[in-house]
Amino acid sequence: MLGIFDIIPWLVIMSAGAFLIVLAWRFRSDITTYCDRRTGASPFRMVICGLAALACLAVVAAVSPVQLPVTVYKLALVLLAGYLGYWADVWLFPYSRPDGYLLSNWQAAPGFKYSEPDHAIVPGYETVFSAALIRRALVVGCCMLAVGLGL
Repeated sequence: MLGIFDIIPWLVIMSAGAFLIVLAWRFRSDITTYCDRRTGASPFRMVICGLAALACLAVVAAVSPVQLPVTVYKLALVLLAGYLGYWADVWLFPYSRPDGYLLSNWQAAPGFKYSEPDHAIVPGYETVFSAALIRRALVVGCCMLAVGLGL
């Protein structure tokens, strides 16, 4: 039987989650206008995946609550591995950052223009730009995979 002290952390977590959901719903129009006006680039496009993940987490909690800390631990490690994989790529290839092959500074670029690329690439460097993007994805993915398989 669960005591009151076993339920309090879950109540706090569920209250914080509900508060974040209410905030996101309240400011959804502001969030949407802040994002680029790309076709289908709504900040809420992954809500169904997030809800499915929460539903799976609820099933794990119902079937085997002992596994919840392990699940959270594994998720934290995989996210940390993705972060470290990104920085490993930055440290290993400091002169080959993907944004270095763009025609102009992407942070200073104006808003999105329909039926045009987001940012122009320096002519002749399209292949190198693509290779840098693929390299970064592979480094980050391999770090995440290594940590995930090591658990």
